[in-house]
Amino acid sequence: FRCQYCGQKRGPAELTLDHITPRSREGRSTPENLVTACVACNTRKGSRTPEEARMPLLTPQRPLGYGLEHLLLCHYAESRPAWRKYLDIEGVPLSEERRESA
Repeated sequence: FRCQYCGQKRGPAELTLDHITPRSREGRSTPENLVTACVACNTRKGSRTPEEARMPLLTPQRPLGYGLEHLLLCHYAESRPAWRKYLDIEGVPLSEERRESA
């Protein structure tokens, strides 16, 4: 739950999956080509590689520790707090909009 460009911790709803090699350049949606990124960093990087955007990855490129299915379930748990205990994310903060309404 950390942006791999700026390093800030975010809730699941505040992160996106960024293609290291952009899809517009034949980058595939494989675990080796995906990292978590906040919306601001993903937008800033755009359709460039991290090197072209001068945005080095904070950690070495490697497959995601969690499966993509788990990541999607965590995203949906933002609107279903009862799911959080089953996904082992009870200590992860809710996104800003959920905290304000809670």
